[in-house]
Amino acid sequence: MEIELHPTVLLESGTFSVLVAPPEMLVPRLNAVLRELERFLVLYVCGNYSRLLSRVHRSCRNLEIRRSFTAFQLLQILEESHHTFVFIEYDPTLFSEERSLQRCLPRACRDVAHYGIVVIYAPEMDRYLRLLARDADRVFHLGVEPPQRSERRSPAGRHTSPPPGQTTLEVS
Repeated sequence: MEIELHPTVLLESGTFSVLVAPPEMLVPRLNAVLRELERFLVLYVCGNYSRLLSRVHRSCRNLEIRRSFTAFQLLQILEESHHTFVFIEYDPTLFSEERSLQRCLPRACRDVAHYGIVVIYAPEMDRYLRLLARDADRVFHLGVEPPQRSERRSPAGRHTSPPPGQTTLEVS
């Protein structure tokens, strides 16, 4: 099975992906995909607060929505999952709880992806999501700049080049 979530994002069976995009860009396409997945079992997981759920059409008959209020609950939901498409709306408060869970979650996502597609969505990248993304098959950045590696600093602790978009004044 393949899902085209965006012209540049093709999700394939057996993959675990991380998607970073503004909600306004994702919601219309996610709604279209849910209509296309009518015959498949779809799981939408969100945490304490959802930026998308109120805008997601629930016309898909096989759409199950679950909330996880702790990282342990998220792992439990994934262990019980038998869905073809699992969409997880990233909640950073869940991942800051337990350091050991940061290693368990990618493994659980990979296990579920053996039988379908798993996507972790976030509107922006943070340090916990970056850890999860290291173990993902694919990482997509739509409408946002991918995170850059930290700039090198000179021995004095100053940046060696000005930040992008900023110029320096010449002394005459």
